[in-house]
Amino acid sequence: MTLEGRVALVTGANRSIGKSISLALAGQGASVAVHFYSNSNDANAVVDEIVSGGGRAAAFQSDVSNRDEVERMVAECSGALGPVNILVNNARQLVKGRTFLELNWEDDYVPQIEVMLRGTFNCCQAILPSMIEKGWGRIINILSTVLGEHRARTNSYGTVKSALLYFSQNLATEMGPHGITVNMVSPGLTVTERPILHSGDYQKEYIKEIPAGRLGTPGDVVGAVVFFAGDETSYITGVNMAVSGGKVFF
Repeated sequence: MTLEGRVALVTGANRSIGKSISLALAGQGASVAVHFYSNSNDANAVVDEIVSGGGRAAAFQSDVSNRDEVERMVAECSGALGPVNILVNNARQLVKGRTFLELNWEDDYVPQIEVMLRGTFNCCQAILPSMIEKGWGRIINILSTVLGEHRARTNSYGTVKSALLYFSQNLATEMGPHGITVNMVSPGLTVTERPILHSGDYQKEYIKEIPAGRLGTPGDVVGAVVFFAGDETSYITGVNMAVSGGKVFF
């Protein structure tokens, strides 16, 4: 597989899974737009790592929940790297898990809706016209295995990711005639440089339910993203791939 000549925009790309996705796509030959919201140092470090390895990349800032900022970011990316034809919607907003009766709509739901759902909407609408014009495009939305786990204290997060599932599948249906695929990757509990919010005891019990016997790594996730990004998967769309070591099947 090669992504030579492709331009990928990865949102929330300055660290964790987004960083790993950016490095993997660059490793396949894609030019990579490394999106960040506030941490320019981390984003520039990702760009430096790609460039030092012989790749092509640049960092771009925006609040993905703001349509004007997304339009500006996409224009800047097109000017610097070329029109985006691979979009990975990875940006997310985490809030503390709470029981349902502890939840507050404004504090728990709205921040996640704004970044993960509205942000994906904004990025897709900003980039799709160019993909349609070229007759080729790949959109990969990062969801979560929480959709198949029904764990307590995940109501707000799971609700937003569930909305993204329907959003993605419906968009796949509409974009199919234009040569554009829309697929989803759902990581399970994954070890990154960002501390896992769940306790050590929770993690131990979680691992007992994983046939592979371990938590996921960013490397496990990027393989699925790269798979969906290539020419070879032009006949696969609307699919949600669980990256969970066998814990969850969709």
